[in-house]
Formats: sequence, C-alpha cells, structure tokens
Amino acid sequence: MSYIPLNDNIIFIQAESKGRYPYSNSLLINDEVKALIDTGIESGLAQRTAKEYNIDLVINSHCHEDHVACNRYFEESKICAHKLDAPAIRNLDLLKEIYGLKGSGAEAFMDYILNDVLHLRNGRVDLEFEDGYVFDLGENRVKVIHAPGHSHGHCCLLIPEEKLIFLADIDFTSFGPWYGALDCNVDEFIASIEKLKKMKLEIAVTSHKGDVFRGEDEIRNKLDWYLNIIYQREEKLLNFLREEHTLEEIVNQAIIYRKFPEPVEAFKLMERISMQKQLERLIAKEMVEETPKGFRAINK
Repeated sequence: MSYIPLNDNIIFIQAESKGRYPYSNSLLINDEVKALIDTGIESGLAQRTAKEYNIDLVINSHCHEDHVACNRYFEESKICAHKLDAPAIRNLDLLKEIYGLKGSGAEAFMDYILNDVLHLRNGRVDLEFEDGYVFDLGENRVKVIHAPGHSHGHCCLLIPEEKLIFLADIDFTSFGPWYGALDCNVDEFIASIEKLKKMKLEIAVTSHKGDVFRGEDEIRNKLDWYLNIIYQREEKLLNFLREEHTLEEIVNQAIIYRKFPEPVEAFKLMERISMQKQLERLIAKEMVEETPKGFRAINK
C-alpha cells in the first residue's frame, strides 16, 4: 500500500521498496493548502499524487537526489527548501561537488543514478526557509526543525497539532546515520538527534523506512538506538587505532559499510569521507592524534 493515512488529512506515502535508496518516502498534508514533503517517490506515484491532490507546496527536507527527484512533476507548486541546501537543488554540478565526486572515478556512478535512474536535472527553489519557519496550511501547520549533520540544510518537518514529525534522513535504518559527503558533520548529527530526543512526539515517519513509529517512548528509544550507531563506529575505530594506521587502512576496514558493494570505488569514497569526518571529531576531542604515517588513538 503506497498511501497510508495517519489521520483524516495527513498521508504517509511509501516509495518503491519502502523508501530504499534511490527512492524516499513522502508525507502529504491534504489541507486547505496542500503540501508534499519530499518527492523521492518513484515517478509514477509522484505523477499520480500531483494529479489527484493539486499540490500547492513541495517542501524538500534537503538537497539530496533521492528527495528532490520528482520535483519536476509539480510545475504549478511552490518549491521550498532550506537556504543552505537550495543551491544544490538548483545546480547538479554543485551537488556532485558536495559529494566529493568531481573528477573522481566514482563520478560516473553518480551520473548514472542522477541521469539514467532518476532523470534529475537542475531544479528550482521558489522559497528558501530557515529553522523555525512555519507553513500555515489551514487546520495544520508545518514547522521547520533544522537538523544538520546529514547535510548543511537537512531539516525535519513537525506538525505540532498532531505531535507528528517527518524525520527525513534521520531514518532509523539499520545502516545508521550517513555522513559521507563533504558538508556532513558528525557533531551536528549528534546534536540534531539529541534535540529531537527532547521533543514530545507521538508519531514519526522517516524517508527510508516503511514503518510508522508511534508513542513518545518508542520514538525516543529509536532515536537513542540510531544515535548509538555513531558511538559504536567510534569504538571500532578507536580499537583499530590502538596501533598506528593510514587513512587507506582505516577505509579498508569498512567500519561504515561493512562490505563494499559495487561499484567499490564509489562506496570506498563515501567510506573515506565518513571516516575523515569521524576522525575530525575524535581529534578535536583529543582521543586520536594525527601521525606522520596516519592516525593513532591517544591513551589516557
């Protein structure tokens, strides 16, 4: 079932394979002003949604391709995004730069995803918002919760009246938090999750899980579990760095990906960026030091 009603006028839309990349789930608010959060659902479902609901606002949670791919089907809608991520929606070359792909052997893989799978092109953003911005839709409001870490402008979208939140790519998948792009930040990711844990939420949905999470305790427990994946990765990295190792040796441990799928070069690049982000955090906390050869844990 693609359309899952959460109440009388809020619908969770499951994408292909329940939101598994390169697709992502959406949230539809069928109010006086009709809003759709993210358009990464496959093209057929996006066109059906555009036709049946006459969407007024498309709210992109962030700039990544799997969240904006079907913006093009909402020609009459106002496209909205956080001001920090709007430029990469408008310019695919900038998106590829954020991924660190330009000039790398992995660029062809991303071109295949962007061009052949998602048929993505340079988009438009009509409204740039910031943290705390509120969309008044009629019975419901959508409040922007800036939650960076996954991207500079990554946002969660809260419907306060229902204590319902679209968590976007704080996604509760077993893979865990993804911070494999140049604009990612592990400390910001942690802070974003901690901020969400303090909120009283009754319903949560995410971009890449087909489930609906209900109740304060369940949602907070899932946030704790998801956050702990970062700390588990750090523990593995620190254990490996009891002896000095190069960045390439660290990457080959596949702490994030466990096993590199094809194309290996592309996923190794994301692993490398992720490990660099994790190392930056540990160096700042004086838990790791950079050495002439590479990196080593600091024994205290």
